Formats: sequence, C-alpha cells, structure tokens
Amino acid sequence: MRTLTPALRLILYSFAGLALIAGLMLTAGANDTDDWFSWTILPPLTAAALGAFYWASFLLLLSAARASSWVAARAVVLPVTAIAVVLLVITLIHLDRFHTDRLFGIFWVAAYVVVPPLLAVAIAQQLRVPGEDARVGGRLPMALRAALAAEGALMVAAGALLLLAPDSAADIWPWALTPLTSRAIGAFVLGIGLVAAIVVRDDDLGPLAGPAIAYLALGALQLLAVATHSSDLGDDDLATGIYLAFVAAILVTGAYGSIAARAFSRS
Repeated sequence: MRTLTPALRLILYSFAGLALIAGLMLTAGANDTDDWFSWTILPPLTAAALGAFYWASFLLLLSAARASSWVAARAVVLPVTAIAVVLLVITLIHLDRFHTDRLFGIFWVAAYVVVPPLLAVAIAQQLRVPGEDARVGGRLPMALRAALAAEGALMVAAGALLLLAPDSAADIWPWALTPLTSRAIGAFVLGIGLVAAIVVRDDDLGPLAGPAIAYLALGALQLLAVATHSSDLGDDDLATGIYLAFVAAILVTGAYGSIAARAFSRS
C-alpha cells in the first residue's frame, strides 16, 4: 500500500486552510464581495453558492490530507487538481474582472498560479512511491453506487456546459450568471462530479467517509444559500425546482454514503 508523501499531505492541509478562508469570506460576506473578495460577485446568491463549494472543498482536502494511503486520497486529489487548473484558466481569461489593484485580487491570482504546479509536482512524487493500490474496504452498496454514477455524470455534463457555453447555461440556470461566475461554478461542479465518478470507479467503502461528509455538506449548504438569498432567484420556477431537487439528492446521497462508511468502519 503506497503511503501519502509528507509533501503532498502538507500541501493538502495548506490548501484546505485556503479553501476554509474562501468559504468563510464568501458565505459571511456574500453581500460585500466588492470590498472583501477577489472580484465583485453578483447576485449574492452566487457568492454563497461558491462559498458552499469552497466549504465542501475544505472537507474534501482535509479528508485527503488525513488519509493514510494514496488510494484513500486520490478520489479527492485528482479532481481538486482539475478544479485548480480550470480556475487558473478562468482567471487568466477574465483577469480584467479581478481586483488586481487590491490585496484580495493579487492573492487570488498568485494562489492559482502557484497551486496547480505545486500539486502536479507533489502528485508526480506520490506516483513514484513504490507499492500497490489495493482496495481498503468493502464494495459500495448498489443503490449508492448508482446514485453517485448518475449524479456524477450529470455534474460533469453541467460543469462542461457552464464552462464552455456560459451564455447557454445562464439561460437555464435558476438565477443570473455572468460568464465568469458561470465558469467558476462550472469548475466546482465538474470537480465534484469527477470525485463522484472516481468513487464509483474505485467501488471502495474504506475511503468514502470524508468525501461523503463533504457531499452531504455541499447539499445542505447549497440549500441554505438558496434559502438565505431566495430573492435572487429568477422567475423560472421549473429551473429552480430542478436545481433544488438535485441539490437535495446530493444531500441524501451524502447522508447515505456517510452512514454506509460508518457502518463499515464499525464492522
């Protein structure tokens, strides 16, 4: 079994801290991003939704940093790397929207220039560690695996749409998006979808506890964001209903996964 390298573990802990700070800033300061974030995010519901993604990323990164082996961390590490790379590309495309004359904007740009190379080097070192990547737990319950497969596929597709066709995505999203906010949300939706896909592929209950809790938290926090900023929703009740139903499904799947992982750990 390949153990996690100290370098990768340190990077994961560090990035978990950054995700925690970003989640706090976006959740608590959803109405004040012009003054207290790296770019102005409107409406506030978008900031709160992005904050929920950062909170979920914090939980994912923390679970990966605490993992004892690479096989237990890779379902998080690879998608988080993809999110970081995509956010770097988005930043460069929309650089004029960032507050590069202020500390928050400079820090964002610097962080996303540094994060992907650091992760790439750490992953390359990790993959050179000798050993096998064997299953560490039992197989996923069939219903959980099916739910994650369906939700993961939908999130990957939705993330691609938000990233590649932001104008089209904005037409069917339940609240107003700009090209930048569409792509920022798309990066996280794509990444979480990849986490679900890798969990399904690995079919391993052993490392599931951390991702399941993050999944549950994401659903709960997205519902809270909508409840807190419901005035930002558009007039398309169908789009809102579909969005809320899908987010609720994520919450339920995360809860189911947490229960299954806990039951396995006690067996």
